[in-house]
Amino acid sequence: MTDIGPLAASTRATFGSPGVHAVVRRGRTVHAVSLGQWVEGEEVPELLCHTGIAGWDPTALEPTRADVTCARCLRRLGGPSTSRQLPLFGDDDQLG
Repeated sequence: MTDIGPLAASTRATFGSPGVHAVVRRGRTVHAVSLGQWVEGEEVPELLCHTGIAGWDPTALEPTRADVTCARCLRRLGGPSTSRQLPLFGDDDQLG
């Protein structure tokens, strides 16, 4: 079986500094990153909004120091959404 520890450690190091966010496959939306459980108890960076990226691929997330623009990530961070991204089902605060 392949040891995934080094792969997990290198991605944690890439996204471990404060202010490092991620874009998915050269996308334009900047996401906040947190650590999540992966295989064999390893923790790896994941998008705070839990947007799927078709399986965890360490090359899919690209680090950036640009400001977070994902509306879902901004809401999870507790800040106002300044993005032009439209909510899918209207204002989440009114859904209760």
